[in-house]
Amino acid sequence: MIEFMQGKLLRKGMNFVIIQIGGIAYRISVSAVTMDQLPLINEEVILYTYLHIREDEISLFGFIDEEEKTIFTTLLTVSGIGPKLALTILSQIKVDELKRAIIFEDIAPLTSVTGVGKKTAERIILELKDKIGKQEIEVQKVKGKDSSSLNARSEALSALIALGYSQPEAQKAIAGIKSSDKMITVEELIRQGLKKLAK
Repeated sequence: MIEFMQGKLLRKGMNFVIIQIGGIAYRISVSAVTMDQLPLINEEVILYTYLHIREDEISLFGFIDEEEKTIFTTLLTVSGIGPKLALTILSQIKVDELKRAIIFEDIAPLTSVTGVGKKTAERIILELKDKIGKQEIEVQKVKGKDSSSLNARSEALSALIALGYSQPEAQKAIAGIKSSDKMITVEELIRQGLKKLAK
């Protein structure tokens, strides 16, 4: 597995770039989001990569950061989603917006993507809703938070902040959730918090 590639950016195409590493040039498919964040031609670039191998094709996909690569590989776990459609989704929906749509069970952003119908959008939400919520919690733990010191509300707060909301917004949303059940799950807190933030 090629984790990342670092080299000179030689060319930008419609949905791909060519990077020179030593005496070899690699063609790497990228999303529109990654394309917008690339440096100028002939400057050095680092792309986090995913190598896709089929009987008749070997393709490289590149991402500006590990978060985009993670959501890309997560999309590939959905039945019927291949790398080209996953890249199309990431080109038309920002990562944070995609995560919100999945957790909030909002099919509208997904069905706005070329090639994604209602059934595919519903399948993405059904298969990824729990995965995405858990990934957000794990991201916060990797950043140095000790899981033993986190309760459900603080984990949900961290997840909402990771989804792009400001700390005051996230705190207000979580604090406003009333529950007689002290064992309310992080996923439910995130879901209720997103509903409040969407109003």
